[in-house]
Amino acid sequence: MQQAAPNFRSRARSLAIRATTLAHLDRLAFHLQTAVRADRFGLIVGVHETPESLRSQFREQLDWVAQRFAITSLEGFAKIWDRNSGRDGAAKPPVLFTFDDGRESNYTVAAPLLESFGGRGVFFVVPRFAECPASEALAFYRSHINPNSRPGDETWEDWKPMNPAQIADLAARGHAIGNHTMSHTRLRGLSPQNLEREIGDSAGRITEWTRKPVEAFAWTFGWDAVDAEAWNVIRRYHRFCFAPCPGAIYASRDTPSLMWRREIEVKYSKAEYRFLYSGSVDLWWSTRRRRLRRMLRAQNG
Repeated sequence: MQQAAPNFRSRARSLAIRATTLAHLDRLAFHLQTAVRADRFGLIVGVHETPESLRSQFREQLDWVAQRFAITSLEGFAKIWDRNSGRDGAAKPPVLFTFDDGRESNYTVAAPLLESFGGRGVFFVVPRFAECPASEALAFYRSHINPNSRPGDETWEDWKPMNPAQIADLAARGHAIGNHTMSHTRLRGLSPQNLEREIGDSAGRITEWTRKPVEAFAWTFGWDAVDAEAWNVIRRYHRFCFAPCPGAIYASRDTPSLMWRREIEVKYSKAEYRFLYSGSVDLWWSTRRRRLRRMLRAQNG
């Protein structure tokens, strides 16, 4: 029974993608979501593993994306909130690529590919993972990064972390280094002291490596694995907060302190990633986005 639910969800997803594609609803959804000025709308993509074996597949996805979006950086994406940015009349909306957990394959594969398209990514790193000795990295991955992992499920590219020197090099090349908590933990319900350690101390450690302020934060696990207390600490240290909740970014109603991301992995087929870029699933997540807005902003007025 434990395996039936994932298989059912996988089949249901495949059927939805097939039906949407055959009916050309993905194209319709794509046009509807972009029916605003390109300088006031954008997408943020969340990625995890980027193994060498999927380099060409990721490049193919980026080729497809670059025909429809302007692959940009965190600084470039933030211009959708700046009416004096000079993006008025922009031909394509911006898309920002983000990478979670700080895997070494993000450094060796993803970063160079993004650079070849003129973009820069946001790499959300976990300091305790980055500092793991080689002999302890797999155990940390299984206990903190992906606790649902079973022995044999992962390859070395899943659990081998970037080290602090590689993180610093990415920052020097113009990529943004984001905070993904000190130890990749759920923030909901943590004490004030633990929140400071997981958020504030983590940002400080990353700054030690990069010599730059850490403007971006992404919380871990599910869309609701955070609460208003944690969000207030996040906002005290960071300008941008990224939620693991799909949605497009519209400057008229969204803010840098709560930004949506669509998880679109490099392993996905062309039909899958076209479906996800189209925004066809965003409506299903709209209730969660509203709940997050109310929950996180309730005590701030």
